Amino acid sequence: MLHTVDTPSLDSAEKLRPRRPALAMIEREARALASPAFSYRIFPVMEVCGESIVLGEETLHTPGLAAESGGLRAVAAAACTLGTAIQERISALFAARQPSRALALDTVSNELLFHLADRVLAAIHREARRDALRTGIDISPGDPGVPLDQQATVLALANAAPQGIAATEAGALFPVKSLSFVVALGPTLRRRSTSGRCNCCPSRDRCTVK
Repeated sequence: MLHTVDTPSLDSAEKLRPRRPALAMIEREARALASPAFSYRIFPVMEVCGESIVLGEETLHTPGLAAESGGLRAVAAAACTLGTAIQERISALFAARQPSRALALDTVSNELLFHLADRVLAAIHREARRDALRTGIDISPGDPGVPLDQQATVLALANAAPQGIAATEAGALFPVKSLSFVVALGPTLRRRSTSGRCNCCPSRDRCTVK
């Protein structure tokens, strides 16, 4: 399933006014290069065994979600990507010794990816609501609560392969501009108005894309 996204505005702050032409160029380039796609599936929880959750034929080791076992009734697994072209362009800019432009395009592409992930999360929330379920915590492999070695399991649950999303043995995603996550669903889970991925990320204090 392909999905178009609106590029977030980067020039709202007064301090960025002199850079608006350059930022506009980067935004146009990002839009042309991005090929957003995503997939997700929702599974009923069969059993919670300590820090692991049995979801049909797959068992997901996720202490972060298992801790919500009191109200956990289902888990959504999702994966999204911007495709390969945008990362290839970033690498080409670095190779051409244009680091400033490469870094700017990298920042825009990260914002696009997070924007796409938020769209996917909203779709999961709508589907869960039809089953009288609330959306709880959402976390990605590698964040506290989901070990990175669960990456392949999350991708399999999300059926990410048709979207061209895969993981290396070390758990890194390909294409590079991709993201996977799992979401707790249940009738009594505490509602969250925004995604929890920033709260779980160990790099949140130094991140420039928030």
